[in-house]
Amino acid sequence: MNIILTSLNWIYNQTRANSLWPLTFATSCCGIEMMCVSAANYDVARFGSEVFRASPRQSDLLIIAGTITHKMAPVLLKLHEQMAEPKYVIAMGACACSGGMFANDSYSVVYGADKIIPVDIYLPMCPPKPEALIDAIIKLQSEIKKESITDRKNIIASHKSNLFKPDDCDILMKKEDIMVPDIKRFYISAKNITGVLNFLKLSPSYFFNRLDCIYAKDIKTEFEITYILHSDNYQNKAAICTKLEYDNARTESVSGIYKNANWDEREIYDLFGITFINHPDLKRILLPDSFKGHPLRKNYKMEDERLRWNYE
Repeated sequence: MNIILTSLNWIYNQTRANSLWPLTFATSCCGIEMMCVSAANYDVARFGSEVFRASPRQSDLLIIAGTITHKMAPVLLKLHEQMAEPKYVIAMGACACSGGMFANDSYSVVYGADKIIPVDIYLPMCPPKPEALIDAIIKLQSEIKKESITDRKNIIASHKSNLFKPDDCDILMKKEDIMVPDIKRFYISAKNITGVLNFLKLSPSYFFNRLDCIYAKDIKTEFEITYILHSDNYQNKAAICTKLEYDNARTESVSGIYKNANWDEREIYDLFGITFINHPDLKRILLPDSFKGHPLRKNYKMEDERLRWNYE
């Protein structure tokens, strides 16, 4: 029986390894090097990988050629999930491997494709030469040839994305002052805003390490403030909302938890007149100090005298 399985494995793996069909997918400058690989000078057809497919359902190799931004991340995940099993991933270039030159100070770039999907072969450099991509494909082929049919379920399981799941929100749901209409949006009371945001930032289960923005809405009877949080580890976003009384629009500042909240809170104070308690420097940021009123309030009247202020 072992002899039969070994022979089947050899035939099966040889067929798969020498007929990898890459997905036509490039996000940045590494895509030019990937195109060169299929040209005459390098001729990746020698390794059975020249059939670049336009549909993920006909592909089994995803070459992530270039930078992955947070806006592109859901698209990458969807393409990976739609690819045929068994499927493999090559992270091509420093940006796809770890964020590259953007890893230190960019808010828009994912610090490595493995934060979203599993990666089989890491190919660094900026950008890697076509010869390097061919070498990565050869290494991937050698790994495929070692696989066994009996371990197929384990191999497929290891290539599934392991992202943030809705079930992980049960801790938040148990809080009595939170109602959860869906996984992406939470409504909490204003008195608990700092505690909840601090918990979401520090908890390993959530790790919402970044505040994308804060915005406010005037809904005539009350104000609604929304905090957009982002987790670099789980590539997940959440909207934390709180409502304030119209005549007593006050809430705690979260600038001590997320430093970039400082300017967003000042802008909301400037345009809506909402006070953030314990803010280190709560003053106007867009309009001069002599400006009267808050122009984004629905009860604000555009009178001529309000548009005349002294810049001195």
